[in-house]
Amino acid sequence: MGARPCQRAPFEGQTVVQLPVPCTAAFNVLAAKYFHALEGGAVPVSLLFSGTIFYAGETGALTVARIPWSAEATFELPVSAWHELLDLYYPNTAWLTVRMDTFDRLQEYRVRRGLPTWEQALDQLLEAAAEETRP
Repeated sequence: MGARPCQRAPFEGQTVVQLPVPCTAAFNVLAAKYFHALEGGAVPVSLLFSGTIFYAGETGALTVARIPWSAEATFELPVSAWHELLDLYYPNTAWLTVRMDTFDRLQEYRVRRGLPTWEQALDQLLEAAAEETRP
């Protein structure tokens, strides 16, 4: 016989858990663009929950409780916390995503010129573009 959903939650009122929330510096993720553009303040964050909790019931038997779709938590995330997190793990960097054909062309450019880094390849291309537009 399988486990049955619990009619009663394993705790009443509230509980505190640590919930990891991924943060990214990838600019193809809209949230990263939004946070990067903000200089201060806080961003309202809503975490929506659903799923199943497994725990030892009163008799020690495995008990199952469902987390309803209506379960949520809100939080005012300081923009400074997001910037500090990214500065800690990705100092002075930004992530760009490009189509594979564009990446292949940039790689070919970098190899032909013997450039050891992507930054040097991009710097050369940007300098050449700037010289073309100078009067």
